Parts: sequence; structure tokens; C-alpha cells
Amino acid sequence: MSELRYPNESREYRDSRDALLKDEQELVEKVKSVAEKRRNLPLGGELKEDYALLWANDGKVGKSVKLSELFADKNTLLLYSFMYGPNWDNPCPSCTSLVDGFDRSWYQVNQNAAFVAIAKAPAEKINAWATQRGWSQIPLVSGSESNYQADYKCQRDSDDMQLPVMHVFKKKDGKIFHFWGTELSGNHVDTVWPYWNLMDFTPEGRPDILTPPQNFRSEFLEKNYLNKE
Repeated sequence: MSELRYPNESREYRDSRDALLKDEQELVEKVKSVAEKRRNLPLGGELKEDYALLWANDGKVGKSVKLSELFADKNTLLLYSFMYGPNWDNPCPSCTSLVDGFDRSWYQVNQNAAFVAIAKAPAEKINAWATQRGWSQIPLVSGSESNYQADYKCQRDSDDMQLPVMHVFKKKDGKIFHFWGTELSGNHVDTVWPYWNLMDFTPEGRPDILTPPQNFRSEFLEKNYLNKE
């Protein structure tokens, strides 16, 4: 097989690119290795309670749904809690960036696992934001009337001090168990975040900014998180 070359590239470029390719291959293998270790975790604790949530999608806004029902016909549930508290003006721009991508990935993921996004804001506010962003695929629920976010460490000391957390739950023998949750700070689900990963491919790299560029602001986030001393 002939060596891969692009038009007019120098020998220096090809040698450097080949060296980088080895690092990229090692990174892929490391990601696979970590994923295997994650799959082999023992089951976590049994679900504390079958939380009463509220649908936040068009056509069923405000209707009750139990966490167990979010599984539908699947045995695994990915539940992403995004930062949008009851008194926020707009949600977190970073969480919004993530759910933008999750919404378009939902169909493929849902072939194998249930995938739902939850926020603490009222169902009506979540639905209004989803409409503005064009989210049409991923199921959305509100935890405004439950203790889910507090129990599973998706918030600090109040309903408005929300945190971004991905949790995974597993059904087994008729019960629901916690399987895994993000416990890293910062870019805790970096590997599935399109914006930052795509910027990594550019000569400029990731911009030195706290949140992805957006056409809106979250004054609550800026005041209580980004500018908090």
C-alpha cells in the first residue's frame, strides 16, 4: 500500500503527521480501554425512589411520568441533567451546546438505550427553550417537583444552583440500579461534545473561553457561576 500523501505537502509535514498519528491511535485505544473498565463496573446502588417527573415535550407538557417509565422498552437509561433552574433567565450555554448535539444523536442512541434530558426548571420553561433551539428528538422532563437532582448530586444547596451531570441507570431483575455518573469537573462529557472536539481539529484549537459561542446570554449563570469569587 502506497504512503498517504496530500497535494504539495512537504516531507517535514508527512513525518510530523505520521508521528501524530501514532499518538491518535494510542488515544483511541485508551478511550476503548476506559470504556471497557466502565462496562465492567459492578452495579451501583438501587434507585432511591421512582421519582415523579413531568414531561416537557410538546403535546404532553406537565404530564406526570415516573423515572422507571423513561426506560420505555430498554434496559439502560442515559439521563443528562442540564443547568436550568426555576429562576434562571436562560439555561447554561454549555449545556445547551451539549443538548443541541444530543438532540440530533438521540435517534441512533435510542436504538440501544433510552436517552432523556432533565432540568429543574418548570416543564413549560423547558419546552419553550426546546422550541427556541429546535430540539425535536430527545425526550425532555422536568424534575421541578422531585428530589432527583438533589439526591443524585445534580445541584448544590438550592434548586437554582444546578450542575451538569450525566447519569446512567440499569434495569436488572425487575429493579433499577445506578450504573455510572460523571464525577469530573469541567468538561465532564468532553468526548461527546461536538463543539470542543471539532475545534480540536483546527489550527487555532479550542478558544480560551469558558462556554461555547452562543447567540444568547444566561445572566443567572454569569452572575452566580462565572463571576462568583
